[in-house]
Order: sequence, then C-alpha cells, then structure tokens
Amino acid sequence: MTNRKIKRVRWRVLVMLFFLSMVTYLDRVCISTTAPAMMQDLGLSPTQMGWVFSIFIFGYALFEIPGGWMGDHWGARSVLTRIVLWWSFFTAATAFAWSFASLLVIRLLFGMGEAGAFPNCASSIARWFPPTERARAQGTLLTGTRVGGALAPGLVVLLMGWLGWRQVFTVFAGLGAVWAVIWYWWYRNTPKEHRAVHAEELAEIRENQPVAPARSLPVDWRALLRSRNLLAICTMYSGYSFGLYFYLTWLPTYLLKARGVSLAGIGFWAGLPLLVGAGSNVFGGFVSDALARRAGLRWGRCLPPGLGLLFSAILLLVSLALQNPVAALIAMVASFACADVILGPAWATCLDIGKEQAGTVTGCMNSFGQIGGMLSPILFGWTVQRWGSWNVPLLVTAGCYFMSAAMWLVIDPEKPLGLDAPGSRLQLILSGDDPKAKTN
Repeated sequence: MTNRKIKRVRWRVLVMLFFLSMVTYLDRVCISTTAPAMMQDLGLSPTQMGWVFSIFIFGYALFEIPGGWMGDHWGARSVLTRIVLWWSFFTAATAFAWSFASLLVIRLLFGMGEAGAFPNCASSIARWFPPTERARAQGTLLTGTRVGGALAPGLVVLLMGWLGWRQVFTVFAGLGAVWAVIWYWWYRNTPKEHRAVHAEELAEIRENQPVAPARSLPVDWRALLRSRNLLAICTMYSGYSFGLYFYLTWLPTYLLKARGVSLAGIGFWAGLPLLVGAGSNVFGGFVSDALARRAGLRWGRCLPPGLGLLFSAILLLVSLALQNPVAALIAMVASFACADVILGPAWATCLDIGKEQAGTVTGCMNSFGQIGGMLSPILFGWTVQRWGSWNVPLLVTAGCYFMSAAMWLVIDPEKPLGLDAPGSRLQLILSGDDPKAKTN
C-alpha cells in the first residue's frame, strides 16, 4: 500500500473543510462589497453600516465558545451541519432586509448561527491529523477563507450587475446548503468510524499518542479561564482581528472614497489582500511545523506569527506615508499578507495546549478575539462620519498589530492550559479518582 493511499482519507477531510471555509468567507465578504448599494437603497449612514458589520461579530463571538463545546461533546458531523444550514438561511434572509433594524436582527442571527464553525473545524483536525501536521492542516483550511474572500468582491460585482445586490445573497446561501448535505453524508467524527480509513493511516494519525475521543471529557473551566496562556492568546487574536475586519468590511468603501478606485477596480483591489493572504496561510503553517520539528514547539509556533505581525504593523504605517495610491495599496496588501502568517500557528497552538478540548479552546480564542473585530467596523464608520478621516483608525490598527506581536513573547505552546495538569478534574477522571464520577 502506498503512502499516498494511506493519507487519502484525512486529506479528503481537509478538502471538505477547505471548501467550508471558502463558503464562509464568500458569505462574510459579500456584504462589504454590497455595502455602498445597500446604504443607498436602505438609507443607511456610515455609522449605521458600521453597526451592521459589528452586530454580526457580536453574535458570532457570543456563541463561539458554546459552538466549540458542542463540537467537542457531540462531534463535528452533526454540529457543523447545523451551523452551515443556519448561516445559509440567514445569508438568504439578508436579501429581504427592508430597514436598518431588520438588517441588524438578520445579521445578529447570522453571526450566532455561524459561531463555532472554525472551532469545529479545529476539533476535526485534532482528531484526524497528528500533531506534526496540524499547523499545515490549519493553514490549508484557513487558506479557504482567503480564497473565498478574494473571489467574493469580483463575483459580487458581477452578480450585482446581473441580479442586483439582494439576489447575490440567495445565490451564496445555496452553496452552503449543498456543502452541509455532502458533509453529513460522508464525514465521521473520528478516523476509526470511517470505513475508508486503513489501519496504517490510523497509526500515522495517532503518532504514538492517545487518540482524541469522539466526545470530549468534561471541561475544567476554572483551569481554562485562569490560564495566562489563554489570556495572551485571546489578546493576540483580538489585535489581529481588529485589522482583519477592516479588510472584510470597510476596504471596498475605503478604496472608493479614500483612494479613488473605480467600481470595476474594487473587485481586484478588495480581493487582492485575501488572495495573497491565502499563500501566507499555507506558508505560515508549513514554516511553523518545519521549525517545530527542528527547533522545538515554542520556536515553531511563536516565531513566524510574531515576526509576521511586527512586519504587518510596519508595512501598514508605510502605506499611510506613501502618496502614490498604487504603492500605498501594495504596501497595505503586503501588510495583510504578513499578518495572515499567524493563522496556522495560532490555531495549531490551541490544539497543542487544548488537547481533547481543542474545540472549546479555539472557541475561546476566536470568541474573545472578536472583541477587536467588533470594535473595528464601528470605529472606522464613526471616525469617517465625524471627521472624514481614515488615517486615525488605520494608525490604531497598526498599534493593535504591534500589541499582538508582543503577545507571542508570552504564549507558550508547550504548556497545557491546566486541563490535564495534576489535580485537575480531567486528570482525576483519567486516573479514576474523580469523586463525582464515582457517585454517578
């Protein structure tokens, strides 16, 4: 049996997750490209549009931890199916918004439904991939978000010219529904449950380590929430998310209003950062795994994202200083690419320290990390409406990148979050000494 055949099933899982992440960002970025038309049609101000962008992130952050926990407890097969069907429904519902209030409610429910998608993807990777392949798997998975985000502006502009802005949302909703049906039919929560997985592949996945169960053991919430490691990860991700959501929400409007880019050119320039970011995701994951094998987990997980965020902050400042619009936009694209190096290592770090609780831990990072994402669209919209300035919030973004880079000096991927430390509830359960378990 060839090694290629042995690896086939888990890489098919990754392909499915890649397409899921691609559809996720098609749906997310769609609204930023339709924003100018929506604002005109519904009579929305920049501040109101900022709230529309942010209310999605609020709902998303609110249910991210429960969504991750459900994946750990019930498995990603059923939970991801529910998540994708929910968000597809509210993607379609966006087409029927008739006012600011209705749009707020729809986007809030959209965010609540999509919450847990990426923690469940991480939970699947924790069960289907060995530790030495996880950063690459996460980087590849998250590359789908950038491919979807890069394709969205051009597709939306094309579809808007043909169907109008409302029907764009119904088209994208159908993609998610098709994915959900295929996923539930084909995927299994653990490799052992999938009939196409051979014994040789199971041995590779395990890498002489305990197999993550289909359902996780109870979470030691006290150890989780008191962890300085987790606090640093959440702070780091929040600073990164502040910058990310400028590109996902206001970038098309910024290009149109501040840089004089034509509507036809927006499809290219708004998609370019995400397209280049796709390469950064793969690059960051491969470098992280390679460096971890040669120099240890801490160097492999912390050095690439720390340097990436540092260079990202510097390049964003350079873009603001440049007078030539094309040169400034190229620097801004490069800034996004450098920031995106963090994704594979950051999510792999959560798997390294979360172990069986991978979905819950990634849910914490992605939930608390969205604080920056919630503030970003509101700050940009309010600043532009009040002072007509884009530079102030972009300077704040550079500062957030500097802060996030510094957090990688604190994060230790070799130190578990106390979930399996001596004396923790999980350790007691594993040893058979948990008094609660004995009484049940």
